[in-house]
Amino acid sequence: MMPTNAIKRLQTYHERHQQGLEPVEQAIALRQWLTDYADSFKSVMECDLKTCPKIVYDFSADGDVVIGGTSDPARQTEIMWQQLADANAPVGVGRYREDRVCYQSDQFKNDGEARSQHLGIDLFAPAYTPVFAPLDGVVHSFADNNLHLDYGPTIILQHDPAPNIRFFTLYGHLSRQSLDNLYKGKEVKAGDLLCQFGDFPINGDWIPHLHFQIIFDMLGREGDYFGAAKPSEWDIWTSICPDPNLILQMPENVAASRKGG
Repeated sequence: MMPTNAIKRLQTYHERHQQGLEPVEQAIALRQWLTDYADSFKSVMECDLKTCPKIVYDFSADGDVVIGGTSDPARQTEIMWQQLADANAPVGVGRYREDRVCYQSDQFKNDGEARSQHLGIDLFAPAYTPVFAPLDGVVHSFADNNLHLDYGPTIILQHDPAPNIRFFTLYGHLSRQSLDNLYKGKEVKAGDLLCQFGDFPINGDWIPHLHFQIIFDMLGREGDYFGAAKPSEWDIWTSICPDPNLILQMPENVAASRKGG
């Protein structure tokens, strides 16, 4: 249940959007800070995401590789790993803003509309791939969200790099070992080993990958967060959770078109 003050903030974001304003007032300054300091961010993977080969996937319709739903993660992992090997690519990418078919089940619906538009970027690589902190921060919260098609083990970092600049990064679908020895407020430095990719079914029963997301307002949540938004509310949620490529800095087009395809 969202705290009362968070509900009020969310309502304010809706009202500002209706007035033609940026829903989250501080989002403009936060995005600008991320843009200004982009060159200082460390890669979240051992491969340099700015230069390494990749396959950018399209999960807006069923294709050769299917994620979630009733798909078999073991079989789909086998297919993806072969595609990546054939392309000599160490990582596959799932796009930001993508309207995904796997989020159309009742689990993702509220008031009849599915939360189907992806708020993060997915990085696909083998289970236990190490993940590094892209910039300094502290552990805000962590949890094992162990429902089917949920995040599985999850870590959220808080970043306060400058006066009046605060944002959060979320790392989902991790291994259970990733939560060992964590505590709220634990300091993390840029480039530190933070966690590792999880395997199915521990990671929510997905192809092994990292869900990476930037968050400007936690809305009172801890250890968990909305990973997708209703398409009808996209303009509000993109102000709360901007393009993660502001940090990842991949040169490929890793954001879906405005309609999600």
